[in-house]
Amino acid sequence: MAESIDKQARIQVIGDPIEELPTSIDRVDQWDIYKYPSVLVNVEPARQDEILLKIRSDELRRLQPVFCVSRSKMSDVLSDGYLEQMRHRIPSIIEKLSLLHKTPHPEPLDLLAWYCWPRSHFHLTPVWSAIYQKGYRYPLLDCLVGIEANLALMRAVEHHLLLPGKLIDRIRLCRNCQSGRLNYVDVCPECNSIDIHLKPGVHCFVCGYVDDQDVFIQSGVMKCPKCSTKLRHIGVDYDRPLERYSCYSCYIRFIEAVVKARCHDCGEVQSPDDLTVSTISEFQVGKLARQIALEGSHLLHLPLAWGAPITVDHLPWLLQWTSSNQNRYGGDNTVMLIWLSNLSEVKIDLGLLRVQERLKELVKRMQGIFRETDVVCQYSDDILILLLPHTSERVWEALRDRIASLSEVEGLDKLEVVVQVQALPVPEGKKAEDWLKEWISTVTHYDGDVS
Repeated sequence: MAESIDKQARIQVIGDPIEELPTSIDRVDQWDIYKYPSVLVNVEPARQDEILLKIRSDELRRLQPVFCVSRSKMSDVLSDGYLEQMRHRIPSIIEKLSLLHKTPHPEPLDLLAWYCWPRSHFHLTPVWSAIYQKGYRYPLLDCLVGIEANLALMRAVEHHLLLPGKLIDRIRLCRNCQSGRLNYVDVCPECNSIDIHLKPGVHCFVCGYVDDQDVFIQSGVMKCPKCSTKLRHIGVDYDRPLERYSCYSCYIRFIEAVVKARCHDCGEVQSPDDLTVSTISEFQVGKLARQIALEGSHLLHLPLAWGAPITVDHLPWLLQWTSSNQNRYGGDNTVMLIWLSNLSEVKIDLGLLRVQERLKELVKRMQGIFRETDVVCQYSDDILILLLPHTSERVWEALRDRIASLSEVEGLDKLEVVVQVQALPVPEGKKAEDWLKEWISTVTHYDGDVS
């Protein structure tokens, strides 16, 4: 059996050899993927996790099939399974890896597609650790794309490369720094001091005096310190007030303490209701993973070919600068939003290549409408923002109608084009960035974050 496995699957062992695979190596850098496309890790759990992290971070080896003999913290997260699953899974993974549309400098979405599409068993699994600021991380994402992991995940879900699966947890994060390292403390509702104590009180029925129970105890007898009445029977001589807590800072008594959450990272103190609620899920292979893996993520972008292009980061500054000039010198300037509202659905129905052809035709027709001096920004994969200098209301209304009619052209009929305009300047006292996000959110129901 060992001979048949070795010839067909060509599996390298790292660590202790097994009966079916008697030869092994000690280090990841000794693994020749061209001679042995797959690897079996057989070491103690702590070292196994180190090896798995190293393999998935290695540009040469990160996509290869990796299996483990025993379980460890990272084995379900970074490996392709275990010894008993190896023979069944390796052929399919190797075959699909050979079909990938690889490029020298892949985008994060390309790397994700290259990894997940060949694996029908793929699940992107979160891991909890106190060292992570939010408590949870996706180690595979960290290995494949590094510091771009969060943005890559958001874009992968947006483009149907990944689909949310099983809900793992629901966490609360600091509203200021998004940290999950929070401490919940009871504080005084009057002065917010944490120096509060649970102390039973006593209310004398004779004179109405109220104080801590300790004050009423004299020589082991319950006695009012104000009127000297002996308090023998609760409900007859005295009762206990609802206020159970005492504050040692402002000396008030109160019924219930107020709960505050204090962030250990930034020090922000906030109510639990003000915390950001975040869901933590597993993810599985999405509908467009195959097309991105075989054709490339560049097909997700609008093929811009006119005007003066500008980045998303620079756009708010330009809008603010244009508004300032307009306030000072007058004139008409307009911002136009073009939203392909059903682009994701059309990509799934028609495929990336056919959609890209239609987008090229759409952009070609737009090129004949706009001027070279108009500034164009691809705000997201389905939104264009244009700054149209010296454009009056009469002109931009005509432009809006012409663009909206483009979707009626044969071949573009499945694309729904939404066009909205806003005249500058930005309202006084408002930042251009906030104004732009609010407007986009109103039109598209997006949350305003850049994809």
